Amino acid sequence: MTPLVVGNTVRISCKVSVVSSNGRKTTSNNDEYSTRILSRRAIVATLPEEGNANGICSLVQDDLAPRPLVHGTRKFLVAPMFTSVGMEECEMDTSDVRELLPFEQAEFGGGGGGGNVDLQDDSILSRVEQYKGYGDELLRLGDYTCAISYYEAALGLVSSKFDNVGGSLLIRRNGHSVIAEVDCIDDDGTYDVTYILPNGETEEGTMKQTDILMAVWPYDQRQELFLQPRILLNLCRCLLRLAEVDGCIGEKSSASKKDRKEKYRQAAVLGCSCAITLCEHYIADNSAAEQSVSSLLEKARIVRARAFLDLGKMPNATKDAKKVLQLNSSSQREAQKLLTEINAVQAYKKAVDKRLSKEVCRWVQTATSSTSGAAAMNKMSDLVSDHENNTQKKVTFSPTINSEVAKDPRGDSDNTVILKWFIEFSKKCYLEIVCCIAFIVAMFVVR
Repeated sequence: MTPLVVGNTVRISCKVSVVSSNGRKTTSNNDEYSTRILSRRAIVATLPEEGNANGICSLVQDDLAPRPLVHGTRKFLVAPMFTSVGMEECEMDTSDVRELLPFEQAEFGGGGGGGNVDLQDDSILSRVEQYKGYGDELLRLGDYTCAISYYEAALGLVSSKFDNVGGSLLIRRNGHSVIAEVDCIDDDGTYDVTYILPNGETEEGTMKQTDILMAVWPYDQRQELFLQPRILLNLCRCLLRLAEVDGCIGEKSSASKKDRKEKYRQAAVLGCSCAITLCEHYIADNSAAEQSVSSLLEKARIVRARAFLDLGKMPNATKDAKKVLQLNSSSQREAQKLLTEINAVQAYKKAVDKRLSKEVCRWVQTATSSTSGAAAMNKMSDLVSDHENNTQKKVTFSPTINSEVAKDPRGDSDNTVILKWFIEFSKKCYLEIVCCIAFIVAMFVVR
């Protein structure tokens, strides 16, 4: 590595602890499951002491939130974008500092680089493959933030053209991603489309541009490259990795960090759903493509099941994992492992809920058996008695009182009867009622 220079952009690497889906740090003996190697970009602030080539240097590290490339699209199709991002100071041994990769020096600047990415071939296919290759290389290094930027740039080249009449779009409809063929675009921006349903049937309808997720790249399907679902799959893997490590680097936990984790996982679900819809569309159009696409389809379901699991949506995660298990595929072992983890998380949460309910019952029993609890019940009885006396007086002296009430020897009105019944019922089932209410509240807190 060339000597460090103040102001240069470099890459730093460190190990971070990973928290499992059940809220505890993983305890596997395999270090791969308890820690992750995280790489990120940083700017050199100060150098080690003079004469000490290997020492501690100060850096300002970038926020983990991904950002669009300087020369790419200004927005993402799948990954979330955050307006509030910052930089943090850190100290790092120079042995953990690396230069940026050559293509990064051209794209992001730093290390003597500059200018645009070197693209000799102007074809879209060449650029998409190039950006995907850059993203794959960064993913292997553990720099999920920059990898997402390159994957999104690759998608943006082929998936951002929504005004192609006769083309196909991936849209959001009734909470699902479906394929729609564009018939025409009205002057008010409304799209007349033909929906291609999963069962092969078609249905005409209208939609707005806000319903569009991305455009389908026809060249990708004709040449059987399937780059779109491959890019989406790797992008979703990066999003899940980023959700694991964002906020885990000695930073204080905050609501914003938790919100970012959830948005990463929701974006991973969206990206996997798009990849699954694309793969199913390819197979429906050309049965010969099934052999090439089936593995992508299975992997997308596995990644989406992982995202659902981390979001706490166990039924959805279980459904995806079981679909993979039903197929005689190479992903069966991974699906079975994921299903075992889902069952373990459910058992853990059930044990926590059971322990919590016991604590609530113990607390309620202590409260109702105390002197103050008994006094509260007696006070409720006194209030009912006072209400009965007032009602009897109204029956005796008011000529306009309902005749049905006047016939009641106790003079109870409908409201009084209901109130008395409720009090008597509360006396008998007070503990059960309070336990149920407290348990329901506790369940919401746990969730």
